Amino acid sequence: MNTPICDFLESYSSQRRLRLHMPGHKGENPHDITEIFGGDSLYDSDDTWGIIAQSESMAARIFGAQKTCYSCGGSTLAIQTALALLKARGCKTIAASRYSHRSLVSAAALLQMNIKWLYPKEYLSANVTYDSKALRGADALFVTNIDYYGGTWKFVRPSIPLVVDNAHGAYLRFVDKRKYGTEYLHPLELGFPLMSAESAHKTLPVLTGGAYLHFAAGEDASRVKEMMAMFGSSSPSYLVLESLDRFNGAMAEDFDAITRTCDAALELKKRLETAGIPLVKSDYLRIVIDARACGMSGYEFAASLRSSGVECEMSDANRVVLMFSSANKIEDFERAEIAILFVRRKKSIAPEKYPVIKPTAHIPVHEAMFLPQKIVPLEKANGEVCAGLNAPCPPCVPLVMPGEIIDHNVADALKQYGVKNIAVLDRTKKV
Repeated sequence: MNTPICDFLESYSSQRRLRLHMPGHKGENPHDITEIFGGDSLYDSDDTWGIIAQSESMAARIFGAQKTCYSCGGSTLAIQTALALLKARGCKTIAASRYSHRSLVSAAALLQMNIKWLYPKEYLSANVTYDSKALRGADALFVTNIDYYGGTWKFVRPSIPLVVDNAHGAYLRFVDKRKYGTEYLHPLELGFPLMSAESAHKTLPVLTGGAYLHFAAGEDASRVKEMMAMFGSSSPSYLVLESLDRFNGAMAEDFDAITRTCDAALELKKRLETAGIPLVKSDYLRIVIDARACGMSGYEFAASLRSSGVECEMSDANRVVLMFSSANKIEDFERAEIAILFVRRKKSIAPEKYPVIKPTAHIPVHEAMFLPQKIVPLEKANGEVCAGLNAPCPPCVPLVMPGEIIDHNVADALKQYGVKNIAVLDRTKKV
């Protein structure tokens, strides 16, 4: 295997040197090091030297990217970096899917970028459409490839620079398209310039925080390390870097592993549907169950799974989301099937309808987030201006944005989402 980070860490650990360097545990976890001699530096490496640079180049070849940069801060750091690069190119306003991860909002606020929202027809859906009218006034576009329910967007090349939040879709690059078709694609398979921010740890066997920022052919990556260093810790985890490096080696040895996992998930879906379990269409490594059709909320369905020793990724009033990866064994699929079939179903009940609210912006996000605020009960928030990000995780998607007016429609929707208190602008304090 060509795994330069793993090889270096193993070699250094075997030498049993006196560790008069950070971290302070002094080798209790022998592969957890800092930027010692020969260890490279995440933000200083380039394409010509260093174990991190070599590993990133290997990842770029595996994914088919012009350039790939590692992140130890998840897709959040990758998104922050992508927006900073856009800012450096003169981007002032970014058009974005309304149901974007909160990292898009916070990064835009820190960089003083305006956001023009594109609304899907359904709550949490990634499926937004955009034409010249929708993008008017925007300097770049931000879309989500895979949403929490496993939906996707229409792959249309925009006329402006594109950033894709592919946090849940890193595995798509390794799915056999001859078998599964092209409804779900990895952004690097689209064939036009873009940046793709994606979490390795969500669907690949990588430690939490491991992520990529990929650059497709034709996309300028010349300042990526500089911009990533603005937001990232100066002490990135070598354990995370090691896991990213190890995945490269695993793919080199067994490129079909993820397709086989997709096959196992597909077979499980077929068996569940045959048994009468109502599923929602989703991507290949996700199983989404319509809990209301089983006579209960998603929370109740998840609780039943938990009693059988199975923990889901996410549940809400309507659905339960289960996620698999190539680290799952066949017995894991069998265990999941038993737990799902063990849930006692009842007569179906009407789904909870999550409205697509379109609040009116009073001031830009990047202004509102840094003004004085106060916390008020939701029932007293009508007419106030939102001042914070209310984004339960998962799915970590804000419902109302800083700077937007909380009218009765917004307040009713927030109540439905379980929000009891909310941060609003404190107009009694002057800046």
